[in-house]
Amino acid sequence: MNKQVELSNKLFPIYCGLSMDLVFYIAINTLFLTTVKGLTSSEINLSNTIGILVSLFFYLMSHKIIDKIGNITSIRLGSILMLLAAILFTFSTNFIFIIIAEILYEVSFVFKCVDIVILNKNLVYENRGDEFVGVKARVATIYSAATMFATLISGFLFNINPYLPMLICIFICIINCILSIFVIEVEVVDNKEETEKNSKFEFTKIIIFTILAYGLLFGFIGVTQTNDKLFMMYELQEFLNAKTVALAISIILFLSRVSRLVSNIIFSKVYSRLKNKMLYAIYISMFISVLLFIVGKLLFFPILGSILMAIGFLLLLGLRDPADNLLSTILLQNTRKKDKEQAMIYLQFTRRLTLFLLSFLATMILRKYEMIHLYIIIIVIILLYLFIVVKLYNLLKQGSELSARNKRSKI
Repeated sequence: MNKQVELSNKLFPIYCGLSMDLVFYIAINTLFLTTVKGLTSSEINLSNTIGILVSLFFYLMSHKIIDKIGNITSIRLGSILMLLAAILFTFSTNFIFIIIAEILYEVSFVFKCVDIVILNKNLVYENRGDEFVGVKARVATIYSAATMFATLISGFLFNINPYLPMLICIFICIINCILSIFVIEVEVVDNKEETEKNSKFEFTKIIIFTILAYGLLFGFIGVTQTNDKLFMMYELQEFLNAKTVALAISIILFLSRVSRLVSNIIFSKVYSRLKNKMLYAIYISMFISVLLFIVGKLLFFPILGSILMAIGFLLLLGLRDPADNLLSTILLQNTRKKDKEQAMIYLQFTRRLTLFLLSFLATMILRKYEMIHLYIIIIVIILLYLFIVVKLYNLLKQGSELSARNKRSKI
């Protein structure tokens, strides 16, 4: 068993890193859906909205389903659904099948959301629980390195044949399905957990505000990341031809993956110094990212505006993984062992719910108004989001102070 767990923990960062998303698809999805499949920005947002809506219903049932089939079967099912989504995105010729692909894509994350719980349990089994943040950062580093490589070559492959990146995407999904076979889970049960087995999920204030902070933040990131690429593409079209725009977008995406890779490499060091103060650093980065798109559009010089938008996009991609690592770690640290799977489901459900609401909002706005109006509304919502960030930080600070006092009293 020990050797199996050791092998699983070694392979897990590779599996999780490569299966966090459809690596080559996300590098060219906007270009692929608009130029190859002929979709409009409104149709892209609509398909995203429908996919998220269907996944929300699966999240409502997911705890019972995952509890019945087990975490391992769940992540394997998620990997298979992601493979099917990649195949449909590639070969579908009808908008309805694109929507089905989007549904499979979103539902795959429902079943894969417990992968981090498996990692946490296996590290605890090996008495390496304190390495969780570092290992999760390694997962994100592998993912960002893979996406960086994908964006580096996708633009060139796309110009040769737009289907080449998608075929590589399908191949990677097949590898992920094979790797998932070697992932195992160790059940760590103690007497306290056994007595709490039938108790309800405990919603503490820290858990509630962590879930809200995570869900809203990644709702913002999901909507802005999709529309950022469209926004930049439209701005670049003001002074570049179609092929040059494709190449420019590929370069920007590549630089954004470099930004993401660098942020993952330095995350552990920054986290060891700032700890929970990183909540503010992430919030400020998100605010500046959206603001740069607004300022870039309002400028009368498209070239300068495009540069500001590109900087905003680099900032957005740089904060994704640190935000995920920080907030998921806070949640798992403040959740009972028996509640960890359910906590991750609530986390992802809130993320998808916010993404659905914001995608729906984006779809409605873009049907009548320009992209700039959407971004003005988003930045107003982000200003209100500051309340949740401040509240969560204060709760964590109070919890740390209470824990320190309890330790001193025992001494």
